[in-house]
Amino acid sequence: MTALVFALQPEQVCIAMDTLVIGADDRMPMSFQRKFLSVPASDLVVAGTGHAGFINGWFQHLQANLHGATIDDLNEEAPSIFRASVSAEGGLGGLTATIYHFGYSVREHRYAGYAYRSEHGFRSDRLQYALGYKPVVSVTPNDDIRFPDFLIDIILEQQRQDRLLPITERVGIGGEIEFLVMSDRSIHVETVHRFSSYEAESIHIEQRAEA
Repeated sequence: MTALVFALQPEQVCIAMDTLVIGADDRMPMSFQRKFLSVPASDLVVAGTGHAGFINGWFQHLQANLHGATIDDLNEEAPSIFRASVSAEGGLGGLTATIYHFGYSVREHRYAGYAYRSEHGFRSDRLQYALGYKPVVSVTPNDDIRFPDFLIDIILEQQRQDRLLPITERVGIGGEIEFLVMSDRSIHVETVHRFSSYEAESIHIEQRAEA
């Protein structure tokens, strides 16, 4: 699981995600990983929440088969590919998955976003131009939004609330925060924050690898 925060606008897309991967069984730190795929040649960014194997499988498929396809092209093909993949695997093992596509629409001459949720049969849901975040937390309205600080604050609150839950119910948020901006047909990525939990997570990941 993961923390995802995005601000989708016609002229710009900002995305922030954490990098911690936890074990499905013990919910403890397993690795650090970038959780989105950036494809500058297609003006496309793909992110996912939920079933890590399903999400990584889609990343691998795109890296091998994208061949310049745009967000418009993928929106027509993705739902049927997702459904066929899940059917072939016999389901998602009781888990859920959501794939997000953000990119420049050549047809509309603006940025667009789509969500494909397993709960909805991976139908194409057009994302509104707005702020989106998962897991959901309370966000104070702010007329003076500054990126990436505003998104960092949301993810810090997501982590704080997640750590109040019983360990079996936690999403698992930590590592670092990676921030991506799409604008003017270009993509910029940088690491903008390291959680205070990073060192403890690193130690656990090392011990897990040695066990």
